[in-house]
Amino acid sequence: MDKVRIYRLSERSITVSWEPGIRPDIHHQVMQLDKRITADSFPGWIENVPAYHTLTIYFDPLKCSPDQEKCLHTLISTETLSGPLTGRTIRVPVVYHKTVAPDLELAAEKLGISIDQLIALHTSRRYHVYMLGFMPGFPYLGELPEQLNLPRKSVPAAKVAAGTVAIAGRQTGIYPFDSPGGWYAIGKTSISLFDHGKAYFEPGDKVEFYQVNQF
Repeated sequence: MDKVRIYRLSERSITVSWEPGIRPDIHHQVMQLDKRITADSFPGWIENVPAYHTLTIYFDPLKCSPDQEKCLHTLISTETLSGPLTGRTIRVPVVYHKTVAPDLELAAEKLGISIDQLIALHTSRRYHVYMLGFMPGFPYLGELPEQLNLPRKSVPAAKVAAGTVAIAGRQTGIYPFDSPGGWYAIGKTSISLFDHGKAYFEPGDKVEFYQVNQF
């Protein structure tokens, strides 16, 4: 396993941290460790929360003995995290039009490309779900084609509609709910991303966007 740092985040959690960055090989190790701890959980284990280069493990300290915690540290430090992962591939329909994507024209202008080129680039690859965050169900997807690398807005929008597909930096994402947001809104999907307490996406999933003309 690549060199990691293990530290106590709180009395109820331990974080395993790899080299910072958006790297598929590191995230593969994050998800492998998540998979193995989930499959062979220890007394007091509650849940794991994977992110780009970290895995935070939550547990009940009243049920997890010091010996169990020591064994967990040993497992993390010595485990070889290789092998296949079985993430889903999910196709997401998107309407790319200024009536539902207020930043579509602006984003194309700032990138120096046409709207058709922007759409073609955005739908040209399969994205990896690195983590969920910001709000329940919001997927952080990477990586965008280099031609779509656009910094966050200097002034966030006061309201971004639920279902909005947006880009910023090397990432793309989808807003599950109406909220403020600083990413460029380039499309909209009809998929509900968070329903009855469950997120539509999970870390490790693959996402393919495709263009539709209406919902």
